Amino acid sequence: MRTTLRFSSLDPVVRTTLNLPYCTVPDFYGGGAQALHMHVVYPVPDPAAPGYPVLLWICGGGWECCDPANRLHDLSYFAERGYIVCLAEYRVTGTAPFPAQIQDVKTALRFVRKHARAFRADPDRIALMGDSAGGHLVTLAGLTPGKAEFTGAQWAGVSEAVQAVVNWYGVVDFAGMLAAYGAADASAMRPTDCLVKLFGAWPQSVPEQVDLATPLRYVSPEAPPFLILHGDRDATVPFAQSEALYEALERAGVPCELCTVEGADHATAEFSQVGLLRHIADWLDAALGKGRA
Repeated sequence: MRTTLRFSSLDPVVRTTLNLPYCTVPDFYGGGAQALHMHVVYPVPDPAAPGYPVLLWICGGGWECCDPANRLHDLSYFAERGYIVCLAEYRVTGTAPFPAQIQDVKTALRFVRKHARAFRADPDRIALMGDSAGGHLVTLAGLTPGKAEFTGAQWAGVSEAVQAVVNWYGVVDFAGMLAAYGAADASAMRPTDCLVKLFGAWPQSVPEQVDLATPLRYVSPEAPPFLILHGDRDATVPFAQSEALYEALERAGVPCELCTVEGADHATAEFSQVGLLRHIADWLDAALGKGRA
């Protein structure tokens, strides 16, 4: 039997590089060292194309676990749309307390920008996206370029400015989280007990650290455009968190969109739907000027 296949058009083709080391950091509260890695999903390069925009993904996990590959399949959609997608790991709370997590996110950002040419990327079109704890971290990173407390030593001097942020149901107001769950009662700390690990102490005992980690306090007219996604049935991070961010950005005159995902709880299947990913990609195309020469 002989057969012939002919294609009038070709689907996008992407490639993946796994476990690319991007920095070395102290481990076990300074007792050693570990390399941090990222996975990279990218379109097969078109020599005639300009530099590709970058989407740096930061995963959730309550700041206490980090699996950058947990949405590798979903995020490949963005590579098919012409983005270089970098999925970076960061130190978890069992390794180091805050601000180690935001320092690692910013180091990953500087690494990508520093090596943009090797990635065939456009260093002036970088977006951050993350879910849950990752949503908190990308929001904090997007609002605090150059903040000394959050900047590590590696790839120093490279800009931390980004051109867009996509926050999936991330915490932006820790005081509001504690109030929502009655933090004075230890038995009611179930949704927020990860905050004790994040700050290395009861949050009420370290108000300066809590304030430092709160994205809402950094909103300003200089913030990049934001897309905020949140399920209206989220039982882990209250929908009011995203409403507070949206309202603060609006008051500051920052371009922003709050997208309510009907029927969705926290990190549920709705956030893997192609329709949702398409909405994000369309928004990113507009925010980053994708397709410009």
